[in-house]
Amino acid sequence: MLLKMAEELPLNAPIDQVWKLLRDTPRFAGLLPGVGDVVALNDASHEAYAAKVSEKIGPFKITMNLEVRVTESVEPSLLKASLKGADSIGLNRMTGSMQVALSAVPAGTQMHFEASIEVLGKLATLGAVPIRRRTTQVFSEFAKNIQAQFARETSSDSNS
Repeated sequence: MLLKMAEELPLNAPIDQVWKLLRDTPRFAGLLPGVGDVVALNDASHEAYAAKVSEKIGPFKITMNLEVRVTESVEPSLLKASLKGADSIGLNRMTGSMQVALSAVPAGTQMHFEASIEVLGKLATLGAVPIRRRTTQVFSEFAKNIQAQFARETSSDSNS
């Protein structure tokens, strides 16, 4: 099953601050619900990370081991990555790509997020609707987390 999504997220921060957060992988990953154990992989040819993602979708509680490989990085406006992973027993697998594009706007930065992910295995049997619903909820939680980062930075800057 192929899942495509696109989201827009306005951020009250300059583009260079958003880019800095985006490239601080441990900090950025900490804002993503369900993502943990992020470690850089020793791959001289590519920037790559391993991560563990745990999520409950419908009746399934799934933990997947993902490999995220940065495929393109254009400072301070574009980051693309490929994703692949599976659960520990191979019943669920996923592959795909994602990109985050940043653009400066008068109020700060506009983040445009796109993902195209193929889900295979038992999870795919749920169909697109519950997976899309949960993905939308996760993105909403992520949006609140990232917006809160910049709200704190803005208020701490004004207190200095």
